[in-house]
Amino acid sequence: MRNKKLFTAMVVGAMALGLAGCANESGKGQGGSQVQAPSPENDKGAVAGQEDRNLEEELKNYRQEREDMIQEANGLVEGGSPKEDNYSFDMSGSFYTSRFDTRETTQAYAAARVYVTDTLGIKPSTKMVTYMCMDPRVLAIYDDQDKGVAAGYDSSDIFVCEYCNGDGVWQYLILVRDGKGSPWSVIHNGSSYKE
Repeated sequence: MRNKKLFTAMVVGAMALGLAGCANESGKGQGGSQVQAPSPENDKGAVAGQEDRNLEEELKNYRQEREDMIQEANGLVEGGSPKEDNYSFDMSGSFYTSRFDTRETTQAYAAARVYVTDTLGIKPSTKMVTYMCMDPRVLAIYDDQDKGVAAGYDSSDIFVCEYCNGDGVWQYLILVRDGKGSPWSVIHNGSSYKE
């Protein structure tokens, strides 16, 4: 019996040493996978990624609700805004349009519409061509010192709106002007103002 216990102990010890040796060799050419140890950088990246996914889902729901509120009657388009309490993302940036008078806003949307339909040749499947931007990551352009693609322009000469491209992906247009009263022009079409 004693020999059997000794033998079992030796086998278990050999297995433990073998496993420890395999663990040291993993990832060295035999197709072993390495697990990245948790670090503050990894945790921040994972949290930011999850926050972006959550925001994208909320924006999707917001846009659908906004689209459902738009009605056409007698050639007039009538719409509204979804209730802010239904969403957790910061909508305070969407008040950027209050920086501009009605004429300026109308001209900016008209320039954006022409860009989407004529320049890009897109006929969006949405009820309107362009919409007020709601993404707080893009609206940050108004408060950010780094204006990205609109570097050199004052916030009062930057206008942001969004549209749905032919693939169903929402894109952002960055429009600028040389000053109050000058025409708006699109300088960027993409998913961020920092591209």
